[in-house]
Amino acid sequence: MRRSSRLRFSSLMFAGLCVAAGAAQGSSCTFQKIYWARTSATGQIVVGASFGTVRSADRGKTWEAISGAPVLAAGVTAQSFVHTGADGVQLATRATGQRRHLVRKAGAGGPWTRVDLDFGGSPAPYNVVLVGAQGHTLYFIGGDDSQEWGVQAAALYRASGGKADKLVDLDQAVSNESPPFFVGDDGSMAYASRNKLWVSFAAGANWTMIDGQSLTTVPWTECYKAT
Repeated sequence: MRRSSRLRFSSLMFAGLCVAAGAAQGSSCTFQKIYWARTSATGQIVVGASFGTVRSADRGKTWEAISGAPVLAAGVTAQSFVHTGADGVQLATRATGQRRHLVRKAGAGGPWTRVDLDFGGSPAPYNVVLVGAQGHTLYFIGGDDSQEWGVQAAALYRASGGKADKLVDLDQAVSNESPPFFVGDDGSMAYASRNKLWVSFAAGANWTMIDGQSLTTVPWTECYKAT
């Protein structure tokens, strides 16, 4: 390639990069997100999201917007969520280096000790993050390290009596804010990430994944150029 041609090609490339950079700087995107979910064993689901509160009476097949629903907490941080049982025992997530694990202490002022669980011969996840508890039963997500997020979630687990079992496979990353988990008195459960929802109406069996976009006609992602 001649020198003049190379210069012309380089100039065009530079101009193209400038245009692309200007377009990137001149545009902005907004994203919808799920904040929380509540379920009942009858198949009802109520979801609070950035676009409002919606309800399904048929296990997530159809949705309707509702108003006047109570505003519920969107979640707790993965490092500070602490469950205190009726016996005063506290359980939480703590990090040692890059690894997160479950810890417990018998009461105020006592030392935190590692909670070791039996996974029934299955490989234990490298990282675990406590997301909920009911009595002596714990619910936590488990997965591997991720460069973008704290934990790349692989599955939702349940632990009781020192033994853990996997409830459902996940495909969402968990950052410093752990997605909210819900378990009802009737055994129904919901695990909400920012853009997906997993629900069970049978005490942790027969899980269904619901994509966030199916909850609303509002576009989940909207990008526009700044004026």
